[in-house]
Amino acid sequence: MNRLKLFLCASALFASTTFAQTTLTPGTVSYSIEQNGKNLGSATYTVQNAPNKYLITSNGKMAQDKFSYAFSNTQKLDLSLNLITDQLSGVVSGKAVTFSATSDPTGRQFKIDVSASGTQQTNAVDRNQNSFLLTDLDPAGYLLLAQVAMRNPANSWGLIPKENGFLVPIKFTPLSDQQGHLNGQAIPVKYTSAAVSTQNAITIELFYSSDGQLLEADLPQQNFYVIRDGFRLTKRPTPPPPPHGQAPPPQDDQQQPGQQQPGQQQQQPPQQ
Repeated sequence: MNRLKLFLCASALFASTTFAQTTLTPGTVSYSIEQNGKNLGSATYTVQNAPNKYLITSNGKMAQDKFSYAFSNTQKLDLSLNLITDQLSGVVSGKAVTFSATSDPTGRQFKIDVSASGTQQTNAVDRNQNSFLLTDLDPAGYLLLAQVAMRNPANSWGLIPKENGFLVPIKFTPLSDQQGHLNGQAIPVKYTSAAVSTQNAITIELFYSSDGQLLEADLPQQNFYVIRDGFRLTKRPTPPPPPHGQAPPPQDDQQQPGQQQPGQQQQQPPQQ
């Protein structure tokens, strides 16, 4: 049985032009965390409106045999869903982990702080337009991915907070619409596969409504399913295989944290 390959969190950094403001529906939505039809835990997110920004809080927990995982996450986003700040805390089988990302005064970089296993790591990475934070099994992150999936940007990047944090590409592939039931009512379901990285990639299968409300997020390589309470797909489609063999952009061994990758187009930072 596959164990969850915890990123603990990833920030999807998307290189694109400015998008119009996006409307998120305020309120709390609950999800179950499942594997092979067995309920392993639960997670929720709450969206709140604030002046010129959104505040999203989320939390969840699960247990499987001797493995356990819990998280609590708070993020602030502008009205175009660009990440401004994030504060994540988690416990993985009894070991505490914290991760924070804060836009610097220029708005061009995130300052990153990671604490795990008694060690502290810091880093800085480019803050491109349309920057989102994604935490494993966190429906708030998958909600934001669904919103981005509707835009289907040409270039997408994720920040993985292992070691002191590193970027990987994310590619969205729109697939055929599906059918499902929400609280007993038949509804059409949008479907997009998000490939995280190109070498040893995983995919996140996103199922959402026409306005981008998350209904289900599947991690087929880890065999985990985050499913909105009251929702069921009529038939879960076979996910596409993750991409293999494509090398990431080259990196200078002497490159300092936060420097632009070779060949990566410089983007204007989002407004704070």
